[in-house]
Amino acid sequence: MNGYIVAKYLRLSSEDGDLNQIGKLESNSISNQRDLLDSFIARAPDFAGATVIEFCDDGWSGKNFERPAFQDMIAQAQKGGINCILVKDMSRFGRDYLVVGNYISRVFPFLGVRFIAVNDGIDSIRPADIDSLDTSFKALLSDLYSRDLSRKVRNALFFRVKRGDYVSSFAPYGYRKDPDNKHRLIIDPPAAEVVHRIFCMVGNGLTALQTAKVLNAESIPTPMCYKKDAGSSLRIISCVHETNFWTADIIIRVIRNECYLGKIVYGRTFHDTIGSSRYIRKKRSDWIVVADQHQGIVTQEEFDRAQAAVQEFSERGKRTAKTRPLSGKVRCGVCGHVMFCARGKQAYYYCRTPRVTDQYNCSKEKVLEQDILDAVLEGLRIRAAAAVEMSRIRNERQQAGHADIHSKQKALLKMKEGLDKQERQIRGLYEAFALGEIDRAEYLAAKAAAADRKEEIAKQIAQLEATLDNAKLEEISSNGFVDSFQQYNAVEEITADVAAAVLQELLVYPEQRLEIKWRYQEDFERLMSR
Repeated sequence: MNGYIVAKYLRLSSEDGDLNQIGKLESNSISNQRDLLDSFIARAPDFAGATVIEFCDDGWSGKNFERPAFQDMIAQAQKGGINCILVKDMSRFGRDYLVVGNYISRVFPFLGVRFIAVNDGIDSIRPADIDSLDTSFKALLSDLYSRDLSRKVRNALFFRVKRGDYVSSFAPYGYRKDPDNKHRLIIDPPAAEVVHRIFCMVGNGLTALQTAKVLNAESIPTPMCYKKDAGSSLRIISCVHETNFWTADIIIRVIRNECYLGKIVYGRTFHDTIGSSRYIRKKRSDWIVVADQHQGIVTQEEFDRAQAAVQEFSERGKRTAKTRPLSGKVRCGVCGHVMFCARGKQAYYYCRTPRVTDQYNCSKEKVLEQDILDAVLEGLRIRAAAAVEMSRIRNERQQAGHADIHSKQKALLKMKEGLDKQERQIRGLYEAFALGEIDRAEYLAAKAAAADRKEEIAKQIAQLEATLDNAKLEEISSNGFVDSFQQYNAVEEITADVAAAVLQELLVYPEQRLEIKWRYQEDFERLMSR
């Protein structure tokens, strides 16, 4: 099948080895999945000559559909670059039965992508497999398994923490895991010295910003860079560069960490949904805190003095708790950090990076919040008007599609009647031959002609049914851009709720050049390309 592209999708997460069942981890391993899919492709005549590409998410939960390789695969499928997606079983594709079901029954048919789950015997080329009870039940079981497993793992972790085990993936800056017991922390002298120095500097009167500036001037690696240099796979966040630098926020996080008193603190945040990357903070009363589990880096007196200093600086610069409309969304396009909003008669944003390091050429200009809001409002009005127009066109197409679907349904019914007629004719020919009304040669010739007509009608029926399925799917399919943006056609101001609904982030570059990254950008571009 020259030009036919098959995508192998492989996934493995820590949840797949949790029960310690013999052979369970190996059965789900990346290498095992790859071998199984390669064997299936080699045996399938449908894939002879096809181009095979691979997407692999190693260490990602099946409940999280923001997996990088998964998103890359879906993006290529949307562009028409994939004809078939192949997985070991449905649990490898995902463990949320609603999302999985939507992809199999709606998204992939709409994109013209074939979906095969080898061990589950599911192949979307067979229409009955798409919405079958068996398929839905398997997706539901996978979802329930993931939820039940998550509860068991969480409960087991809570039990281990309460008895004094350190269970987090990475040791806090200043510590490392004991080679003889990975659930115990031991001091990492070079980093611990920096931690102790931070507590002393803040406790002796330096602000967090001043402390960060001193550390950057001395080229002391940040916790992120220190761990990466030590071989950690911890990913850099909130930065567009390979290295990052000390900020006031990093200093505050160090100061607030009770781990440096020798305590294990667990459960400060939780995932709002299983597999989600979004964290929600818990009340302190709900934390698990176990004292005297490892050697402290600072004394209680040093810790308390630093807390008091941080609190004093916080009170000194205290402002109203009013949330700004673009809070957390305005970033410096040079260093990638969130810009600070200074409030007053005219609120403005500026990058704080030049205050702590001269490593980047960030603009020192002040960008008025109102100027950014005006630019967002103008862009939103344009997109909202486009969404309204696209919604109107979609509705007109759907109305026209109703008549077209009805016409095709009538044609389909007529074809099926013709198919029944051919079957009756074949049975009649056999009866005529059995009764001696026609000879063998006449019977075979007439039967062959009727069988050819029957096969041709069956092909036409299959094509028309596929066309009808796609027409019905497009009729009910939604578009995130249209559904979200059309409601803001009469918007008069950008509020925090509006910004959360339509904006991903805003990047500010030197000379006040603004780049707005909107939500549902792919849906918008897909509509514009039609």
